[in-house]
Amino acid sequence: MRKILLATLGACAVLFAAAAPASAAEPSAAAQPSIIGGGNATETYSFMVALDNGCGGSLVSSQWIVTAHHCGGASQGRIGSTDINSGGEVGRIDKVTTNPGTDLTMMHLTRPVKATPVPLAQSNPAAGTKARLLGWGCVSWPNCQTPSTLKQIDLSVLASSRCAAGGGGSGDVCISGDRAHSACHGDSGGPAVVGSSGRWTLVGETHGPGDNGPECGTTTLYTGIAQYLTWINQRIAS
Repeated sequence: MRKILLATLGACAVLFAAAAPASAAEPSAAAQPSIIGGGNATETYSFMVALDNGCGGSLVSSQWIVTAHHCGGASQGRIGSTDINSGGEVGRIDKVTTNPGTDLTMMHLTRPVKATPVPLAQSNPAAGTKARLLGWGCVSWPNCQTPSTLKQIDLSVLASSRCAAGGGGSGDVCISGDRAHSACHGDSGGPAVVGSSGRWTLVGETHGPGDNGPECGTTTLYTGIAQYLTWINQRIAS
């Protein structure tokens, strides 16, 4: 989430981060989002990344990860595991680049991984579309508890204007939520995907609370992937 608890939570920042408390706002030096009201992952998402700074991310090519700028730096990420502490592949990060003026950051791995990247959305999903949020962030708030097993929850895409208070624009993705069902601290940088088992598409990167508040349990603003598709592909090709 926007900088809600990043500094304090450290490595606990993922759904917005990997296992820290936050809501769906920008997590920079403050808080990050996690999954409230979700359940254990029902499958292994080959593209899901747990960064060692507590944030989440999405593998978009064999050597590039998409995450949130407000998450700060990371030296490595665990890719393709539902366990934040083991399994999957561990890749080391050697370069970070941010799209100027946005919360969208890409991290480059020193060597290619074998995991299958997630396809990128060509356009934003329509309001009413079901989207799946993934993360290791807080599963409760304000008494944050973070899981070791990846969490998921299926919520609905709203009109982008519903997250305007959180800084969202027409190209961003707004996801429904309430106190019992939401992203939270620790989910920052992680993905919002649409599709079905084995056929997921990345539509958003967890940015922060849609209402610009400091708490979890509200709409969540996701940086829209489709609007930055050219920039992302240029980075991958570089």
